[in-house]
Amino acid sequence: MKKIYSVICLMMLAVFQAQIVNIPDPVFKAKLLAANNTNGFALNSAGNSIRIDANYDGNIQLSEAQSVATLYMSNNSIVDMTGINSFTNLKTLGISYNKYTNLTLNLPQLESLNTWSDYLTSIDISSCPKLKTLYLGFNAANLVVNSNSVTYLNLIGTNNLQTANLQGLPALKELLIQNGPGIQTVNGSNMASLEEAFISYTPFLSNINFTGSPQFKKLTLLTTGLPILDLTNYTTLQYVSGQANSFSNVILDGCSSLISVGLPFNNISNISLTGASALTNLYLINNNLSSLVVNNHPNLQNIDVSNNQISSLSLNNLPELQNLDVTSNQLSSLDFSTSVSLKKIICSNNHLPYLNLSMLPNLLRLDCDYNDIINLDLSNNPDLTNIKCNNNPDLEQVLLKNQAMNYVSSTVLFPNPKLQNICCDDFEMNQFANYVSAQGNPTTNVNSYCYFTPGNSKYTFSGNIKYDSNNNGCDINDLSRAFQKFNITNGTVSGSIMANNSGNYSVSVPAGVHTVTPILENPAYFNISPPAFTANFPTQTSPLTQNFCLTANGIHNDLEAVIIPLMAARPGFNATYKIVYKNKGNTTQSGTVSFNYNDNVTDYLSSMVTPNSQSTGLLNWNFTNLLPFETREIAVTLKLNTPIQTPALNEGDILNYTVQVNSAADDTPSDNIFTLNQTVVNSFDPNDKSCLEGTTISQIKVGDYVHYLIRFENTGTANAQNVIIKDVIDVSKYNVSSLIPLNASHNFVTRTTNPNVVEFIFENIQLPFDDANNDGYVSFKIKTKSTLNAGDSFSNLAKIYFDYNAPITTNTFTTTVQNVLATAETGKETGNIAIYPNPAKDVLNIQSKNKIIKAEIYDAAGRVMMAVPVKGNTVGVSELAKGNYIVKLSTKDQTFTQKFIKN
Repeated sequence: MKKIYSVICLMMLAVFQAQIVNIPDPVFKAKLLAANNTNGFALNSAGNSIRIDANYDGNIQLSEAQSVATLYMSNNSIVDMTGINSFTNLKTLGISYNKYTNLTLNLPQLESLNTWSDYLTSIDISSCPKLKTLYLGFNAANLVVNSNSVTYLNLIGTNNLQTANLQGLPALKELLIQNGPGIQTVNGSNMASLEEAFISYTPFLSNINFTGSPQFKKLTLLTTGLPILDLTNYTTLQYVSGQANSFSNVILDGCSSLISVGLPFNNISNISLTGASALTNLYLINNNLSSLVVNNHPNLQNIDVSNNQISSLSLNNLPELQNLDVTSNQLSSLDFSTSVSLKKIICSNNHLPYLNLSMLPNLLRLDCDYNDIINLDLSNNPDLTNIKCNNNPDLEQVLLKNQAMNYVSSTVLFPNPKLQNICCDDFEMNQFANYVSAQGNPTTNVNSYCYFTPGNSKYTFSGNIKYDSNNNGCDINDLSRAFQKFNITNGTVSGSIMANNSGNYSVSVPAGVHTVTPILENPAYFNISPPAFTANFPTQTSPLTQNFCLTANGIHNDLEAVIIPLMAARPGFNATYKIVYKNKGNTTQSGTVSFNYNDNVTDYLSSMVTPNSQSTGLLNWNFTNLLPFETREIAVTLKLNTPIQTPALNEGDILNYTVQVNSAADDTPSDNIFTLNQTVVNSFDPNDKSCLEGTTISQIKVGDYVHYLIRFENTGTANAQNVIIKDVIDVSKYNVSSLIPLNASHNFVTRTTNPNVVEFIFENIQLPFDDANNDGYVSFKIKTKSTLNAGDSFSNLAKIYFDYNAPITTNTFTTTVQNVLATAETGKETGNIAIYPNPAKDVLNIQSKNKIIKAEIYDAAGRVMMAVPVKGNTVGVSELAKGNYIVKLSTKDQTFTQKFIKN
């Protein structure tokens, strides 16, 4: 019996010992025994850190090994991995940086293996059918690894590894070689699944081969020793990138699927892209290219070849190219004729004397600083908003006349020591003149005469204009005529230029005959010597100097006045009116300004300029030494009656105000007097438009000026940087060419396009949003068509743009033509009103049952000769010349007209 028990015990001991995993390497075993519930050496299938030696017997049983799903045993100097195959449920194994030289794995569940090692010379993973991810370090000369399942290989080679042959990995999709100081060859040919390869730091790499791999799409090379990159006919390749490589020659011919090439900071001196028809992006920054041909790439959108040595660049048939950067090369020419979609061109630091951009309507940005450009034509680039063209030592002229707003804030044109002309649209002349002045460039002129053919020889004429105030001939002591305008034409193209604030002008033109004519507001008032001149280049020598001298032509006294209502007329509220008077003649004038208002319904409160005299409903100011072309302003504030006062002021009532400027006998007395007819309102839109003559004009005013006011108010929550008012003029009712801006609340420019769209542009005014400061306005005058008849009407509205917001549309203001003679001719109301004597010599008496509050007298041509309040039913007419006149008499509710003769 004792013998039987002994046998049984020996058998049980043998079985027990058979369950202990044989781990001969003491370091490996100690590392396994050290795993616990916190150090993360071993994880179960739930991802929790576990103790492998669960029974604390100092050994690893098979059951304990099979409980491990993840095992990390790196950096432990393990030389023998025997026993690892007992961990049959392992999915992730990390055993890098140990000292084993051979590794054979039979792990049916293993999915990820990290075995980077400087000692490994042999590996067998063929019995790991689920292995997908392999991090492998290899120290033999030739990589031999076989797996039908691995899809990702991250290979670190040692100095001994020379050939990376991937043929034993038929399922491989992605290859990374992060460090291979001894690798010379990478063979990934005929790999059915390979899609991507990343190879870095392989200084002795001399050959790569991925031919016959039908899924190969992406190749990245960093710091390799490849002497040439030849990927000819890699028809599936889509992306090539890399830098710090040794290759100087890149061949990508036949890469029909290639989308992007990014090879900056290499040693490339030649690249061939024939047949790469899908190419979209080409980046070859900081290489050694001296020439480059990029032709026939219908999908190419972006090219950056900056910081090379390129002196010859061919860009033919690139219809989708949008962005081009050729900064810091040796280029002397660029041809964009077949790259018409370009939006951004950066060509700084080259030797370009000329850029033809006429075929690029979508161009948004141009950087061409540090070149040799002589003339820059941007007239066909209406979308251009960013321009940088400084430091071109030979730049003489920049053409910016493109019917678009080119913002000075994003334009850099200085320093350029030879820049003579900045040619822009009329509506931009003020802002560019200010820009030039701020740069301190007295030799640079701003003008709107932009005719030149880039690349042709340029000729220049220049000079100055002075006003001969003492009639002894223009000399250095005479006053320069600042900002004088000139018309210039070659018979086909016309434009205008403006002298600078010193009276100097300069224009560059091509060969041909050019006529220059000074333009004056009142041409009959001045003599100009010469009245015009013609420059014929190259017959005449360039530069050609021509000065002009202005002298007074007789004596012309010509004043003008207008009233601008700065706010709506509301019962019970204050209203402010701006009186604007101007000297349009050639003599210095002194005189008086009179302002008539209805004292029954308004009370005078204050004036910006204290009146020299005042009486009921009348304010008078004296003025002295009003110089030719000088404008002065007076703001008057009145208090309006309420609806319960007597007389009451109610919505719909018309307030009549008259201003008259008097001095010496005036050449055009009709514009010395102006009547504002303002409608009283209870509430109002702060963005509105009104005709200052009111809702009616007399037929005798047809063909004369009518005056408009457009008001705007920032009701937002932030400053409005820019405000643009767009006014579409009805050409059947108005003479668009007669429009003259009069006055505004802020600095502005005016432009006319299409040809009946007028825009008033308030740029960078920073209009506040607080109620005390958020208002603005612009006023202008324009002539009606002379063909309007009684009963016809003319209407106008405007759209107001605050920055980039949707426009606010004003009201439509309609004015109707009335026949002022109708009542007298029909005999209507003849029993209510009469005038005598007729003819009259000094005084015209009025007999009426109703109180007459105002009288207006017109001559036979329909010009207003007098407009005065009526006191005591008499009107003085002694100053009128003999002739036939019409008197229009106004009561509170009606208007009557009568003819009379002045003896």
